[in-house]
Amino acid sequence: MAHLVKLEDYVSRYQYDMYRYPSQFSRLKRERWARLKREWEESYLVENPSVEHFVEKQKKTIRNAFSKLKTLYKRKNQTEDFYNDCNEHQYQFKYKSLPELKINFLRELFEFQLNWASSTLVEKSTLKKSYLRDETLKWFLQSLPDNYFVFYYPVVTYPKAAVQFDILVVGPTEIWCIVNLEGRENSIFQTYSERYWLELNGDDERKIINPLLSLNRMSTILNKILEVTEIRFKVKKAVLTQEGYIDVTSPWGRTTFLDQRNINEWQQKLKNNSTPIKSTQLRFCQKLLDLCQTTSEPRSDLEQDIDEEN
Repeated sequence: MAHLVKLEDYVSRYQYDMYRYPSQFSRLKRERWARLKREWEESYLVENPSVEHFVEKQKKTIRNAFSKLKTLYKRKNQTEDFYNDCNEHQYQFKYKSLPELKINFLRELFEFQLNWASSTLVEKSTLKKSYLRDETLKWFLQSLPDNYFVFYYPVVTYPKAAVQFDILVVGPTEIWCIVNLEGRENSIFQTYSERYWLELNGDDERKIINPLLSLNRMSTILNKILEVTEIRFKVKKAVLTQEGYIDVTSPWGRTTFLDQRNINEWQQKLKNNSTPIKSTQLRFCQKLLDLCQTTSEPRSDLEQDIDEEN
């Protein structure tokens, strides 16, 4: 599972110690899965009734934690909404099969990643509830291995102007600048002009901003950062749509177009990259994080205590 290093302008644990948190996340993930799997095996393969006790204990812990937060922040609508959202998406601890256990584990892990990408022990940012249902973000994180780092729409200041990027995937040997086209199912994307593309779906037609404009802006800034820091990395560009097709006839340099026909092949290629995390990769991520904007506020003592308990 890839690391969610930066989400918009939210505070991230990785930005304070890029060399520590990747290994810590991978370790926590392995330990959590081993513990859940062991509980499942003991309960259903050996018919040990410990799962019911485990289920109730976990539910009680979650209820108590968020009950405290709700009481403390009952006058703040924003926190009330977050509490309701957590109740809606909280981890389901009853499972009948190993695949079901894995699905629930991935759901829990995704929410854990969102927490790390929007808070530290002493700061927090306001997380949009829509991210809990962001299938594109989930796909990037769950389809790539631990040696990849994801920057999801970060706001980068370089040299003095703030620019919101699209998606960056930083691997051990290359950096992918990616623009995701959120079209309807089976939409066809075509070039129209230097500024616009067309999305065609049946008889419907709409103009969208040419994604290559954003790609070129991102790659230009990244190459300048790499040049200044003397870090060597390949910068690659891609336009991606998971449910549609990209019909581009004109040559567009070294841009890769990913759609229903080849996206799985591309994903598998990255997934098969067994190169371990490199020091230059960590160094570049730290440098980029230093250039990213962050909007946050202090956390209360109670929130810090709950976080440390969890």
